[in-house]
Amino acid sequence: MKRTKTKLGTTSAWMVAAWVGASLLGCGPAGEDSTQRQEVTVQFAAQVGEEPFACGETYQGLGVTETTFEPFDFRLYVSEIELRDEEGNWRVLELDQDTPWQHENLALLDFEDRSGRCSNGTTETRDMVTGFLEGEQSLAGLRFVLGVPFELNHIDASTAPSPLNQTALFWNWLGGYKFVRLEGATQGLETGWQFHLGSTNCLPGEGGGAQSCENGNRVVVEFEDFQPGDNTVIFDVAALVADSDLDASTENTPQGCMAGTDDPDCTALFGALGLPHGGVTSEEQSFIRMK
Repeated sequence: MKRTKTKLGTTSAWMVAAWVGASLLGCGPAGEDSTQRQEVTVQFAAQVGEEPFACGETYQGLGVTETTFEPFDFRLYVSEIELRDEEGNWRVLELDQDTPWQHENLALLDFEDRSGRCSNGTTETRDMVTGFLEGEQSLAGLRFVLGVPFELNHIDASTAPSPLNQTALFWNWLGGYKFVRLEGATQGLETGWQFHLGSTNCLPGEGGGAQSCENGNRVVVEFEDFQPGDNTVIFDVAALVADSDLDASTENTPQGCMAGTDDPDCTALFGALGLPHGGVTSEEQSFIRMK
């Protein structure tokens, strides 16, 4: 998996911790009590089954038709990251704001590098989230949300801070952002199959944006034994599309799924995310795992 590349001049120098607790930063004058902070890195990766995801590759045997898949794009937002300490308490990870990949409690993960047929993306990639926890603790447990928090979701992307300024990941003020953008060519849909996840059935707010959404479509993910530095969060494309037909599209709907509430091609994909769709309820997601 390619490591993160960032544009020169957009970030200050900082080091990624090899494991939690490797770096303790002290604050306050010498001789006074100071608050220590752990630098924490949560590592992510994209795979297609057991194979690393990469633009320019073609994967075999996906979905119910066991089709081929050649990537066009794979980006997603995660937010509200928490880790569990040795006392069993969930603690909010204070994200590093000195990077264009993170803003407030939100981070963008980018697994495409604009090579091959990924021409709509960027050359820079990102496969980690970095932040801090107050004090020194042993950690075993991870919880986060796949998606953009409501308060950040319905803003103007043209004036939004990075990484919310990615117009390729934005629908409009009412619908908000594409929490997941996954695209590629299959044997049956050579011009492109797509999966765009976001909020739907949103009510307009005064002055723009939304006041509420019937379907938030955010996915809460929790791993009981996750340890930063030892474990990695895996987004598995093969698991996401396992029960979907990637070679055909229902008439008068997008080629794939754009989160439409009446699009039957979305039902199996939502099921893999543990989200209800089309009267079908799934209790457990299979798209995201840890290793």
